[in-house]
Amino acid sequence: MDNLIEVASFTLPDEAYVLESILQKENIKYFLSNSVIAPGVDTRLMVDSEDIPKTIEILKESGFEKYLNNNIIDEFLNN
Repeated sequence: MDNLIEVASFTLPDEAYVLESILQKENIKYFLSNSVIAPGVDTRLMVDSEDIPKTIEILKESGFEKYLNNNIIDEFLNN
């Protein structure tokens, strides 16, 4: 995980926990910016640049598309 890039951010801890479980099952290496996920504290999802397309797909399929960083979508899906 040399090149971590922010893909999404969450404000609700339950959503970050659900996504974390999905990423683990899919063997996506990730980092959540807060060691303690708490209500009202933004938690940023960081992934290695090589995993971004798969992570975007997972977020969309899981109903978390609204949390995606729009710059990431533009950069990785529209090129």
